[in-house]
Amino acid sequence: MAAAPRSASPPPRAAVGKAGRDGWVPPGAAVTVGSLTLPGGMLYVGRQLPAAVGYGPDPALIDPRLPLDFRRPDWAAGSVGYWPSYSDITPGARAAYLTWLADGRRAPNAPISWPFLFFYGLERRVLVDAAKGQDISDELPAIAAEVRRLLDLYGDNGSFRGYTTRFLQLLDFYATSTGDVSVPARTGNPWDVPMALRVGLGEQAVDGTPISADWALAWAYYHPEIYLRTPATRCAAEFEALFRTRYAERHGPGLTIKATTTRLKLDYYSASAGIGQAELSTTLPDVLTQAGPSKKLAALVEECTASLDAYSRFLGRNPDARGTLPAAALLPPELADNAGGDDLARLNSFVNAALDGQPSAVVDAGELLAFWPLATPGKVAKAEAVTLAQLLSARGIGLEPDVRHGGPVPDPVGVVVLFRAEPGQPASPSPEYQAAALLMHLASVVSTADGHASDAEISHLVAHLEAAMGFGAAERARLEAHLRWLLATPVKLTGLTKRLAALDQGQRENIGDFLTTVAATDGHVSPEEIKILTRIFKLLGLDPASVYSRVHAATTGGVRIAAVGPVTVRASSPGAHAYAIPPAPAARPDPSASRDLAAPVQLDAATVAAKLAETAAVTALLGSIFTDEEPTPPLLPAATGHTIAGLDAAHSTLLTVLAGRGSWARAELEAECAGLGLLPDGAVDTLNEAAYERVGDPLVDGDDPITIDPGVAQEMQA
Repeated sequence: MAAAPRSASPPPRAAVGKAGRDGWVPPGAAVTVGSLTLPGGMLYVGRQLPAAVGYGPDPALIDPRLPLDFRRPDWAAGSVGYWPSYSDITPGARAAYLTWLADGRRAPNAPISWPFLFFYGLERRVLVDAAKGQDISDELPAIAAEVRRLLDLYGDNGSFRGYTTRFLQLLDFYATSTGDVSVPARTGNPWDVPMALRVGLGEQAVDGTPISADWALAWAYYHPEIYLRTPATRCAAEFEALFRTRYAERHGPGLTIKATTTRLKLDYYSASAGIGQAELSTTLPDVLTQAGPSKKLAALVEECTASLDAYSRFLGRNPDARGTLPAAALLPPELADNAGGDDLARLNSFVNAALDGQPSAVVDAGELLAFWPLATPGKVAKAEAVTLAQLLSARGIGLEPDVRHGGPVPDPVGVVVLFRAEPGQPASPSPEYQAAALLMHLASVVSTADGHASDAEISHLVAHLEAAMGFGAAERARLEAHLRWLLATPVKLTGLTKRLAALDQGQRENIGDFLTTVAATDGHVSPEEIKILTRIFKLLGLDPASVYSRVHAATTGGVRIAAVGPVTVRASSPGAHAYAIPPAPAARPDPSASRDLAAPVQLDAATVAAKLAETAAVTALLGSIFTDEEPTPPLLPAATGHTIAGLDAAHSTLLTVLAGRGSWARAELEAECAGLGLLPDGAVDTLNEAAYERVGDPLVDGDDPITIDPGVAQEMQA
């Protein structure tokens, strides 16, 4: 038996047979059997209708000659076997079955034998009569509608649901032979691939038509080897929007697939014992599982799903938070402009007004944080600072200080710097950036020691660091914004001892010289700058008394630079035995006079180059310190293959550790995560997501201290 959507021409329509030999009753017609009128049609009523396979009459045939027992009807079908046949069941069972038919085939508590017995007739009409040349195309919509109605009524029975679902695919297969095939809806069981999808993909492969995003989404949804994880189902609208955007970016009008030699066919195993197996084939290629496109679709689905992981976990914990700024902050950049609603529009207006066409702006931190729903009013949690920075970053705006780059949490009573971020802003700092930020911290303390950082000092500092480190535009923009924040904020020397302790003596000397040149760049070193340099020299383990000699060398052009070759102090002059008294030095300007009158320091080009080389050496060495301090992830215990609650090895280990007691300090959690190569906040989210899916409650709660629910932990480890 075959149905070929592209090649078969419709067979001639046959007249409906009479109820004597071929007793098909068409849809909508009524027929009388005994004392009952059976409405709706779609029945076989007659005296003779052989089964398509085997022997005897077709199981669906209602023979009016057979006896009925309405006095003792078998309402529960207790006398009916697994594969019923109308001719074989008892008179009481026939009476009960005909009563169900007469009542419109809708009694909700009817035994499943009656829907099956009726369904056998629908199978015969499609599989047997059509194969014999009868045109049933006009009847297919009514038959499909009736099957769906029965499926709604009796689909709780797994066997009936399975047979009727596959039969609907069969009808779908027939329907594709008449007209264009539309994209199937993504609302069904993803394991039941619609025939319309297979046919549509096959036709587009033959025609060389690019697969649109609509078809690609349906293809991914029903592909037997592509699994849609929780973010793709919990955040279905966001997943679809992201998929469409990235699909267009990668494939333009769509993937083009090649026709294969494997032909599309459908093997059908009937519920009726009178039919058996049927095979329907087409001239179309079967491309659903074609390796190349399938891999590209699977990769894109996984990429979009991973981009929505954090957003999905947040909504899992906060189901009503969709559309809020914290939720919008977790969306990938492609979806940033369509989230956040009025709150986001107001935040954007504030940022644009603050920048007003400038590359950066110092703003009141409290005004910025007023847009953010802080969990504790007046106090910014680290996680909140991270999400705020992410939200701004998705809109091309940078924030300093940024906790993701080693900065502190913004102080609501302080200031922050907003800046237009260059494309390619890294999400985490490089070792070079960390080193430069530390030098900048020290230098800004020196520059602002006298209550004012001159333009010359700022320019000198930025130029040295940029030239020495060779930053790209993205990190340079952040470094300049960071400096602007440092100069607008009271900066302290606390918290630096650990970083400086790893420096050797040569590095300390170089930093001391560098900071001295920063202080002297404007041609004047104030007593306050001397005082702060002295404090820094003590932190560096340098002789505080050497500050004065270094300042003198810097302000007179005699910057301490190691000689790179023989130095000529003065050329010899034969016969010269007397020396003229040098002229008196020019009077120093009044310190109270305007700084604009101070003569700039004249630096020799070679000296500047040497100093830049020193700065590069210092920052490179500092960079190595930052790199070395990063913990080296140990070999995970889960290398043995032991995992818990669907988690990976590292998170399984963390769950085991945390379950050991009910409360942990934040620092302890961070230490455990560092040992496993995990980020604390992300690890907590992952554990809670697994807990929600396994138990329905979170495992971890609180920020500092962090509490562990022992009941949830026990169930997850069970």
